Amino acid sequence: MTTYPDKTTAEQTLRWALDKNPGRWGNHCKTVARAARTIAKAAGMNADKLEVLGLLHDIGRYVGFVDFRHIAAGYDLMMEKGWTDVALACLTHSFPYQHIEAYNGKIDVGQDEYERFSELLKKVKYNDELRLIQLCDALCLPDRVTVVEVRLMEVALRYGVSDTSVPKWRAFLDIKKDFDRKCGQNLYQLFREEISDSLFI
Repeated sequence: MTTYPDKTTAEQTLRWALDKNPGRWGNHCKTVARAARTIAKAAGMNADKLEVLGLLHDIGRYVGFVDFRHIAAGYDLMMEKGWTDVALACLTHSFPYQHIEAYNGKIDVGQDEYERFSELLKKVKYNDELRLIQLCDALCLPDRVTVVEVRLMEVALRYGVSDTSVPKWRAFLDIKKDFDRKCGQNLYQLFREEISDSLFI
């Protein structure tokens, strides 16, 4: 069984989801996919697969304007399709700090569902693919790649902060350092012009 679709199928799935719930989240997914492909190539990873994971990491937003529910909806939809690697990206992309309480936003699922996903998250063995999607989610606004700190501040201004915010921010920065090593350079160099324009123009 295929654990992730090809790019054409992923793009079709994203268009289907955007028809159900249009929004800037679609452009965010496309930017995450582009960043994931670029970094994966520099790090010697499967760039085609990482692009697909990026395209579909937020696919659960097809259900509407939701918070935590998009994680649950995305995971369940991808599991139904048999795309288990995508399902894990949906489940983990908001959790570089691997704890369910580290979610920024409203918990808009029932207690049973929340506990189910808490247990699922605990059982995931993080790998470089999942961590790269976490990193790209923290690098990408809807229209551009930026530095991690800008994206984290954007999220904090929308959702606020909690006791898990600092451990979560440290986890994102640690992932970034790890991929700097894998890429043999500060990975911001891969997006130098784009990041410079976003910060100084």
